[in-house]
Amino acid sequence: MIEIKENEPLTQHTTFRIGGPAKYFCSVSNSEELQEAIVWANKKNIEYKVIGGGSNLLVSDSGYDGLVIKYFGGKIEIVGETLMAMAGAPLALVMNESLKAGLAGLEWAVGIPGTIGGAVCNNAGAYGGEVSQNFLEAEFLQEEKVKTLTVKDLDFGYRSSGLKEGKIKGVILLVKLGLRQASTEQMAEIKESVKRNLADRVSKASEGGSVGSTFRNFVMSEEEINKFKEKFPQLPDQFVGYRKVPAAWLIDECGLKGKKIGGAMVSETHAGKITNVGGATAEDVIMLISIVKQKVRSKFSLQLIEEMEYLGF
Repeated sequence: MIEIKENEPLTQHTTFRIGGPAKYFCSVSNSEELQEAIVWANKKNIEYKVIGGGSNLLVSDSGYDGLVIKYFGGKIEIVGETLMAMAGAPLALVMNESLKAGLAGLEWAVGIPGTIGGAVCNNAGAYGGEVSQNFLEAEFLQEEKVKTLTVKDLDFGYRSSGLKEGKIKGVILLVKLGLRQASTEQMAEIKESVKRNLADRVSKASEGGSVGSTFRNFVMSEEEINKFKEKFPQLPDQFVGYRKVPAAWLIDECGLKGKKIGGAMVSETHAGKITNVGGATAEDVIMLISIVKQKVRSKFSLQLIEEMEYLGF
């Protein structure tokens, strides 16, 4: 039986630690409880939002006038080279379980917070990998009916999916991922890579609460990246090789590291992150985002797009 709370502060349920209360709130740990919460909201004709770790979310200062369902936890099962995880399973745990089973394919997920369901919705990725490379299918709740979602259905893009873009309405219940068996030697190399990447993440850790990378990087064609390099020769060659222009590099080039509005600041360790260094409001963050986007657009003629979702605006 789920417990519905009223006027629950959402600052303690997001990594940004920003935002007003949810009019209604409940925590669930399995798909049955999740469905029960959704039925409750539908019967009362109340809007609802399912969140996981709240690691990619900016909540309005006025909060959310609906039901926030926090889905965190759930079983993970591995059969052969297929991993099945309830949508609320933490992504870090999913990765660790795959490594324990000697399976490769999820090592890119080291240090990424949140749940596997949220990772699918956002096509989360890092270090050259992303969810769409491993995704097989998902069980999906739509209008209180369970359906199957395929790769084609989700229409993955860079840090996006049909779910995130609102092309598909519903909630992921279970995710199936395809991995590959690694040899002992390969697994030793993978584990060393995981250690290095985790150390890299720690070295770039935010000064306060954040959603991680606030903006999407720019993925370009070979022709586009070469033209950009001609116009801006200071772009490091490694980015040309990746055909990617990091948002953090653009923002740093604009001299915006350390820029503050109220309690919101462009991180001094990673310019692609906006952090809550103490008492930041959603309005502070939005104003700072606006300044950053304007400066980058003026200097590079590129329009930054936020990775995070907005709730209650």
